[in-house]
Amino acid sequence: MEPKSIAFNSGPAGSHHYHQWSAQKPKAWLHIMHGMAEHSARYADIAAFLNQQGIVVTAGDHRGHGRTGDGMDSLYHMGDSNSWNQMVEDQWQLINHIAAEHELPLIIMGHSMGSFMATRFCQQQGHRLQQQLNSRLIGLVLSGSNYDAPAAFKLAAAVAWVERLRCGKRNSSNLLEQLSFGSFNRSFAPTRTEKDWLSSDQKVVDAYIADPWCGGAISSQSWYDFLKGLAQLSQPEAMAQLDPALPTYLFAGDLDPVGGNGKGVEKLRQALITAGVAQVDMKLYKQGRHEMLNEHNKQQVYEDLLHWVKDRLQP
Repeated sequence: MEPKSIAFNSGPAGSHHYHQWSAQKPKAWLHIMHGMAEHSARYADIAAFLNQQGIVVTAGDHRGHGRTGDGMDSLYHMGDSNSWNQMVEDQWQLINHIAAEHELPLIIMGHSMGSFMATRFCQQQGHRLQQQLNSRLIGLVLSGSNYDAPAAFKLAAAVAWVERLRCGKRNSSNLLEQLSFGSFNRSFAPTRTEKDWLSSDQKVVDAYIADPWCGGAISSQSWYDFLKGLAQLSQPEAMAQLDPALPTYLFAGDLDPVGGNGKGVEKLRQALITAGVAQVDMKLYKQGRHEMLNEHNKQQVYEDLLHWVKDRLQP
């Protein structure tokens, strides 16, 4: 079905835009939280595939991203303070808004920055969601994710704090961009573009570069809030807030620099197990880069995701 692009007012933050791809005779709902410097419309292909299997797909543009960022005149700036926590709360408002339309088992999926957002959402709102919404949360899917010790994120946040003072909270920092992404292309030399690390599919990379809602440098304040949020969510006591009965699926490319070529994804798996999550499944794709949903073998990635979702729907 053709997607609906919808705006809803979430209070003082203004209008948030989201896409909804509906399915005939729906049996489940997948809500996607997208990554940094991209937007929800990029998930149209996986949504179309899942729609054919009776799965409704929704995805919103975060603060500072896509139509939401354009509407707030703040593209790549998520907010002047506390923006990470506000973005997580936005997901509650969005899911609560969408859930009023139907009663379907819900799977939450996050990619890259969105994977951390999905994790934090389930830490903070998972039990609230189960108690207050008609939809039942049956799974968490994390794509292109990573895990590190809280101290590493605290150190990075301290650097971002200094850059925020030096550059101004609404301006980007070349230093933060270089520290975050500067080494990502090295494994793929000789490179064609600065974004080769995203996917081995040149058409995907070219479309990303040409997209005005993709690839921009986020503000120094956004970096600070994000990194501080990562330090919080990676604390053992925060990980322990996850529902131990919530099945979780991790997938990534084994050449993804965000996940340390799979090492960070394995650390995340171990952290989830240590936190008490009973079922943690993981899939690393050989020669895969950061966006496995946009790789040459994306059909296999789609099929694997569908199989995992179907298993969650078994009585």
